[in-house]
Amino acid sequence: MPRVEKLSIQVLCYATEDVKKVLKAVENVLGPDAARKMSMTTERLEGYYGDPITLIRIFLLDREASEKTLIRILENLSDAEREELWSDRSKKGKHGGKLFIRLDKQEAYLGRIRLSDKDPIRIVAEIRGNVDLLKKKISEKLKA
Repeated sequence: MPRVEKLSIQVLCYATEDVKKVLKAVENVLGPDAARKMSMTTERLEGYYGDPITLIRIFLLDREASEKTLIRILENLSDAEREELWSDRSKKGKHGGKLFIRLDKQEAYLGRIRLSDKDPIRIVAEIRGNVDLLKKKISEKLKA
């Protein structure tokens, strides 16, 4: 049976941004249950002009929470955005694959989930088993 193994999230927090607000945007995407189960690391980076950047890495290793979070994200996207994810932003391998999701950080802070490549919250869903079967399984849950 295909399943979501884990979610890995990366987001950059620039000098002009408040780390607490960026984390709130991520929490809005993950939901309160998943936010309690995540582990987080931060790394201080330096931009081209010497400006400080904080790289926030978040891992959700609980399989059930990871799948629920992925469903939460997908149910808040339009049908066209969901199809774009499955067709253009997934990598399928012999024993699983990955789904690459980039969400608008500003919209997430406001509680809305939208795809965006500009300054995104980057999420990688690691999938064990057949990606197409997982798509079908999740699509059925979304219709219910």
